[in-house]
This record gives sequence, C-alpha cells and structure tokens, in this order.
Amino acid sequence: MSQFFNQPIPWPQPQNYPPLPGREGFFPNYMPLPLLSAAVDEAQNNIKAPRPLIFSTALAAIAVAIQGLFDVRKPNGQRVPLSLMLLTIANSGERKSTVENVFLGAIRTVQKQQNLIYQAALNEWKTELHIWETKKKAILKSIHKKAIQEEPSDDEDRRFKALESAKPTKPKQFKLLYEDATSEALFRGLHQDLPTAGLISSEGGGILNGRALNDLSKQNALWSGDSITVDRVSIESYVLADARLTVSIMAQESAFQNYMEQRGEQSRGSGLWARFLVCQPLSTQGSRTIENGTWSSEHGDKFAARLSELLQLNQALMKDSGRAKGVINFSPEASERWLNVFNAIEVEIRPNGRFAEAGDHASKLADNIARVAALFHCFEGFEGDISLDTVNSAINLCAYYSDEFIKLFIPPPQEETDANDLYYYLQNAMIGCMNIPKNHILKFGRPPHLREKSRLNPALEILCQQGRASVFLQGRTTYISLGI
Repeated sequence: MSQFFNQPIPWPQPQNYPPLPGREGFFPNYMPLPLLSAAVDEAQNNIKAPRPLIFSTALAAIAVAIQGLFDVRKPNGQRVPLSLMLLTIANSGERKSTVENVFLGAIRTVQKQQNLIYQAALNEWKTELHIWETKKKAILKSIHKKAIQEEPSDDEDRRFKALESAKPTKPKQFKLLYEDATSEALFRGLHQDLPTAGLISSEGGGILNGRALNDLSKQNALWSGDSITVDRVSIESYVLADARLTVSIMAQESAFQNYMEQRGEQSRGSGLWARFLVCQPLSTQGSRTIENGTWSSEHGDKFAARLSELLQLNQALMKDSGRAKGVINFSPEASERWLNVFNAIEVEIRPNGRFAEAGDHASKLADNIARVAALFHCFEGFEGDISLDTVNSAINLCAYYSDEFIKLFIPPPQEETDANDLYYYLQNAMIGCMNIPKNHILKFGRPPHLREKSRLNPALEILCQQGRASVFLQGRTTYISLGI
C-alpha cells in the first residue's frame, strides 16, 4: 500500500483543490493558538511526554468544556456538535496520568466543588421526600378508609392531586467526567443530570474492555448530535435529545490490540473508529533528561482559568438543559479553504488515492476539521468567525491524526513504516549538523529496530528513492544527509 505514503497520486489533482498536508507523519509543532500552544509547550517541557499525547489530552478537556455551549455551522450549511472522540496509544511509563491531571485538573476541581453543593442539596431533598411520602401515605390511608365506608373523598382527592404536583424534585449533579461507567450509567447521567459529558480514561483498557462502548450505534448518534432512545425493561425508557459526549481514551498497545481482536471488525464496521482522532506517538522514554529543576505552571494556570470560565457557563445547563447553544461560523476565507479541503478529501477516496482503503475515515475527516477549528476559536476567545489561520491549524492537526489512523488501521509494509521512523529520527538527530554517520544510527538509533541492518538498509533505500535522504561515502565512513 505504498501509495498511502509520500507517493504521487496517479491522476492530476484538480486545480481548484489545494492539496492536503503531505503524508510526512509529523505532528504540527506550530499553531497560532497562543493560550493552548503555550500550555502544551509548558507541559512538554515539564513532563516530557510525547507532544501528541499532551495535545490530545488538552483538546479533550477543551471539547468537554465547550461542547454543551456551542455548535459549529460548517461551510456547507450543516450544523454539527463540537464533541470529539480521541484515542491515544501509549504504553506504560509515558506519563499519561500526569498529563491528564494537568489538563483535566480544572474540570475535576469544579466538579468536586459542585459535588459538595450537590450532596447538601441531596440530603435536603431526601428529608423533603420523606415528609412528602409520609403525607402521601396519610392521604391515601384516608381515601382508602372512606372508600371502604363508601363515603365521598373529594377533599382528600384534591389534596392528593396537589401533593403529587408538589413532589420534591431530585437535584441534578454537576457530573462532567465519567471514567469507569457502563453505557447505561452514562446515558442516564446525560438524561437526568448534565446533558454534556466526557468519557475519559488515561488507562483506557477499562473502557475498551468494559461496557461503556457497547452501544456502538448510540455512540455514533451522539457524536452526530442525533437523538437516541434508551429502552430498558426494569426502568422507564427515555429519549436522549441534544446531548453531547466527548470520548478520550489513552490505552496501552496491548489493550488496544486485544480490543481489536475481539471487537475490532464490529466497531470498525459500525463507523465508530472513523469518528476518532487517533495517534500512536513515538515514545520519549530515554530522552527525558532534566535540564533544570524548575517546574513552570504559568501557562497551565491560564489554561485552567479559561476552562473554569467555560465551566461556569456549563452550570446554567443544570437549570435549563434545553438551553439553545451558540453557533460558531466560518469566515469567507476559512469557508473557501474548508470546502476545498473537503473536495480534496473526496478526490482521494478514488482507487489508488490517499483514502482508497479508508473511505469511512475520510467521510468524517472534514467534519472533525470543522469541530477542531471551532474549539480552537472558542477556547482562545477569538472574535468574529473562524479565521483562515485557525482552520489551517485544524487542517494540519487533523491531517496528522489522519496519517496515524491509516498507519494504525491500514498498516503499510514494514519497510515503509521504518522509513518514516528513520526520517523522523534523522530530523531530530541532525539538528545543527548537515549529515550523520550511518554507524551512529546502528548504535543509537530510535526506535531500536533502526539499529538492525536488515531493517535500516531497506528503510534508507526508500528514503533515497523518495528524495528525502541521500547517502555518500567519505573515506571509509558512510554518511546520511537529508534531501538529495
């Protein structure tokens, strides 16, 4: 499937469709998003976890805070939610929990504060409900007695009806984050409490192998903003309308592979994974040296403060779950860019195209771009409509996730994967120098499989064929240089 990786498409690109970002597999380091980028930079400097892992976690927190407040109107006129589904494959030791605590800390803090208020209100409700039930029993007892004696009970009937209409209402819980939850508990929470939530886990094996993703069709419908009917035998059925759910799973590779072996065909066939922004970033373990002992939190604090502002707005949903959402629109320039990318994606679904074997994923890619752009716009507090710069940032980010999706679900031949790994390694290893000895890679290359001649040589040959690297001999030493 080499056509997916840095190979030209065999037919000309339509002139009015700008090409998508290249299939280089690199995470976009620069985005004109001052608040978000600064927080991610700071976390990367402090924690030294893979940048895509950090960014995906921050993006999940943003989506949880915003999805209940706004929708986005795509340039084709369709209005869609801002909910996201994110999957990050990262093994033990990548500091997933530490990253999650940094970016989801503000949500957990507000949720904890609100839970204290909820518990007090719940205790008061239980007392009021007990009084109400006592009165109800007394009235029913009087009605029953008069019915036996064949006496009229008009007064008791009126009191009973009045009492029924005054039944104490159970308070709603400000619960945004669900971790180890069944789909039943998740849907019930969206129905009874807040109509917006995040299914979040830094140890996603529990979610993948649990029951939260059991109702695949309902998960897909929630992502699309559709209503779903929850039918239950033991309790009353209900319709969940206009609810919002963001899913963020960080799972070890073994847990994900186990899930795919058991349910992968079903979940892929249902379209669930096509909606996900997925990544499996290279590990940073072995390069996380401490240059100084300073742990900065300035930008993380600003990130948390912005989240807290948005969470305050979410509290209004406790009183009015049907409150109309704001709508974020595209500027004319951003609209034109999005439409061109939409068409470019469609073209690439053709045979031999970039998405020839990933039509399900491609059909959701432009939608995700619109959602991400709107989240960037809202979180940063940009004025007006979504700008061209913001939509370009979303395009570059989602192109990275797209490449990762194809590598994860439609893996290319090993030598092509090794070639991309080698190119990424060379870009980092050759900072400040023009070339690098081949023996250096055989001794210190990362990932470790690059140290094997049987895998390094074919990967290097591919890079040379693609013009991304060149090899030359100086004395008895073989050197590698980027580009021709």
